[in-house]
Amino acid sequence: MAFDWRSLTPEQIEAQFNPRMSVPDFQPHFDAYVARSAAARAAIGGDYDLRYGPGPLQTYDLHRPKPPKPGAALVVLVHGGYWRGLDKNTMTFAAPLFLDAGAVVVNLNYDLCPQVTLDAIVRQMQQALAHLARKAAGWGADPARLHVIGHSAGAHLAAMMAAAPWPAGLGPQPAIASLGLVSGIYDLAPVLQVSVNESIRLDAAMAARNSVMQFPPRIAGPVLVAAGGAEPEGWQAQSTDFHAACRAAGTRAEMMLVPGADHFTIKFAAADSAHPLGAALLRQVGP
Repeated sequence: MAFDWRSLTPEQIEAQFNPRMSVPDFQPHFDAYVARSAAARAAIGGDYDLRYGPGPLQTYDLHRPKPPKPGAALVVLVHGGYWRGLDKNTMTFAAPLFLDAGAVVVNLNYDLCPQVTLDAIVRQMQQALAHLARKAAGWGADPARLHVIGHSAGAHLAAMMAAAPWPAGLGPQPAIASLGLVSGIYDLAPVLQVSVNESIRLDAAMAARNSVMQFPPRIAGPVLVAAGGAEPEGWQAQSTDFHAACRAAGTRAEMMLVPGADHFTIKFAAADSAHPLGAALLRQVGP
């Protein structure tokens, strides 16, 4: 990586790679996620807590446009929380952006560390992808127009849905039309040195096989990689380095640095059609 995190003290590594350290007053943002998402659910309705697997949190919410749009895009939202916290009810407020454009929107949950490993969560994401691709046509969506958008750890998981080795037994791997990766983490080696690993429980081997920086997605469609201009240098470098890795792999990737946005406020920008980030995500999904 261009950012030499290995030369830092443990305290400096924590400050660079634990977003809650860089935004000490993060709780009002979480409260806003929950409040805005509750308001969105009341406004748009949907089918809630549908299942894609047997795990306690292997569920999703489904939102369909009104009136239906034949051949609609299918947008899959993946929440963050460092693989150990939050849930889909903190992501619903992003759904109207795409629903209003005629897309079918799925808001995805997954089991959390330490109840499961990161390996297991990645497998759940692959199960979800296979399930949603099978269901898409029945919802009026085109399975060839499947777009995945994630924030923070959700951006990592979105990238892994496209790039991780596909397991036997899930059938053919569905194609992902585009990725929207907002403030993600892609090289997991620094996580081994951060306090959050007490609950994530990565070891060096698990971090290596889940570091999508080393095997970036090679999808035909675009990849938007975004980071906040107010995020720590090390966290920004995760996005700039991943963007470069995608380009080196031949993927059509775009990098967007959002001025003034920190790790938590960038999520609001991603849900706003009037903001350049929200507008860029909408363009990827298409009409």
